[in-house]
Amino acid sequence: MSSLKQKWTILTLALLIIFIAFPHAYAFSEQQKITATSNSVNVRAGAGLSFPVIGQLTKGEEHVVIKEEGDWIQIKLSAAKTGWVANWLVEKTEAVNQTTEQGTIIGDSVRIRTGPGTSFQTIGSLSHGTAVSITITDNENWLEIKTDHVQGWVAKQYVQLSATGQTKKAKESKAKAEELYTGLVNVDQLNVRLQPSTSGALLGKLAKNSEVTVYQEEGSWVQIDFQNQKGWVLKQYIQTKDTASSGATAKVLAPNLAVHKEASLTSSLLGEVKKNESYPIIKEKGYLTQIQFNSTKKGWVANWFLEKEEPPALSSEKKKVTNGTISIMYDDTLIREKPTANSAILKQTKEGDTFSVTGLEDDWYKVKWKSGKTGYVAGWMVSIDGHNEQVTRPGVEKYLKDKVIIIDPGHGGRDGGTIGLRGTLEKHLTSRTAKLLYDKLHAAGADVILTRSTDTYVPLPSRVSISHIHNADAFISLHYDSTVNLATSGITTYYYHGYQQALASSINYSLASALQVENRGQRLGNYHVLRENKRAAALVELGYLSNPADELIVTTNDYQENVTSAIYNGLARYFK
Repeated sequence: MSSLKQKWTILTLALLIIFIAFPHAYAFSEQQKITATSNSVNVRAGAGLSFPVIGQLTKGEEHVVIKEEGDWIQIKLSAAKTGWVANWLVEKTEAVNQTTEQGTIIGDSVRIRTGPGTSFQTIGSLSHGTAVSITITDNENWLEIKTDHVQGWVAKQYVQLSATGQTKKAKESKAKAEELYTGLVNVDQLNVRLQPSTSGALLGKLAKNSEVTVYQEEGSWVQIDFQNQKGWVLKQYIQTKDTASSGATAKVLAPNLAVHKEASLTSSLLGEVKKNESYPIIKEKGYLTQIQFNSTKKGWVANWFLEKEEPPALSSEKKKVTNGTISIMYDDTLIREKPTANSAILKQTKEGDTFSVTGLEDDWYKVKWKSGKTGYVAGWMVSIDGHNEQVTRPGVEKYLKDKVIIIDPGHGGRDGGTIGLRGTLEKHLTSRTAKLLYDKLHAAGADVILTRSTDTYVPLPSRVSISHIHNADAFISLHYDSTVNLATSGITTYYYHGYQQALASSINYSLASALQVENRGQRLGNYHVLRENKRAAALVELGYLSNPADELIVTTNDYQENVTSAIYNGLARYFK
């Protein structure tokens, strides 16, 4: 028996040694990664500042996530080594298996917008029964759709879904055709067609500077990859990307900069480039840029040590229009004698009227109707068919573009916040509001960062650190209120420092103007995320979950849509 016991003891010790020697045996998802958002991010031996530093990450460095504890994330450093980093010093990303579905429009003249909200510009309308392709997101009120002629957002209630099971994985499993070269689109709203002809079915449009892979050429057309299928575009609008004469160049700012073989700072080195040297840019991927290292080799470098030098503006055919038609988007749109708003009126139109296009002058389309008469219509009042430029007029989104905005969904994880009389958890409601607001701001071109994107606990100091690290232009903390007086109702906006009052005032004004609920005004609030925040910040209590009527209202889709639109407009007003 003693011999058997001794054997079991040896086996147990052997297993312990295996687990200690190979910490990478922990279960983790290869799908989830972190990226360091600042230089010299300390990696510690445990989940806390009291643990010793065992290494450092440089800005842009990526690692796989193993698990999370509070505001600390355990990451895989190498095959046999792990460490912990603070979540406010990194950005967490997941590989998204983006599903597309098919659907049908079930409303009449359903408007398509450039973003998920009525604040965004209308770019067209769809009639009842129109088939659409839908990119599935977690936005509860809006869907991103594509048709043969247009791409944009529509209100969810006007679309009936039918699953197709198409995923990115299916796309990746398709056999790849032989690639000729890569290129960049040099005009905005470039039409992609099913066949190499202007009469071919329209698959969608590409924005300026979109990267495309070219597979074959046919006359004046080239075949490219487009939304899980092949499509054709006019060759004149594709700028060859893999040659030195066709794209931007990168000027080196560091004394010596390592060139890597693969798109990772841990891949093997090809050599170094030196300060003030310039190299052709082939492609860009996150924080890395691929350059033409020499006549035969391409390599990857960290782009925060580069200055991008754009080529001279192209003399594109942007203002030229060829055969195409426009459709009127609004009743009583006027056709004028000249391309100005004070020119003589020639014709009054109705939504859905179509005209032939013969030219474009200063964002006005020159159109011709059956009698042969010509006139001008404002480009932002119509939708365009054919491979012509779609004119848009910037809305309030121009004030939000490139602004760094931190959205802070209150509470989370073990901190549930208040609980409504009907059982509504504040932490879930703030997350729901944050996601809707995120979609709107992201569509406007803002750099939006969530302090939490899942049901996790994030300490208040960590939330403030995120604001400081990213030099936020605005920090918005979302909450729902509670009090012992069940009759108390309404919205309150808080600030602490004088430099935060303008932001709070703008958001409060917008909320008061848009919502039919009691507005309790802007007030001084001694909250940690405001008091310790050196950036413009506001905390908004968006209703009382302790009031049964308020709780019923704030949990509706309509309220969530209206309140996020109001905050969106309040931010635009603040930056204006």
